[in-house]
Amino acid sequence: MTNTSNPKVFLAPNTSDQELVEKAKGRLVENGLKLEAIQLNYDMQQLDPGDLYASYEPPDLVVRSVYEKKPSGIVKMKSVAMIRL
Repeated sequence: MTNTSNPKVFLAPNTSDQELVEKAKGRLVENGLKLEAIQLNYDMQQLDPGDLYASYEPPDLVVRSVYEKKPSGIVKMKSVAMIRL
């Protein structure tokens, strides 16, 4: 299943700093993602091809695109952007 029309965007900030989480969401929106598509979630098993996974790796937000999901549940991703927070 390819999810290009309505991709899920999982934000895994790896921090409980709410200010940083809001800033990360804002930067994702500035880069063309819809706020309503962004959700805090670390469970990569819920992602499908075409979805995005953004994680905070100081000082950047690393955005990865899911390109394959194996029947075994393994999710394959490639980095598509580094966004400075």
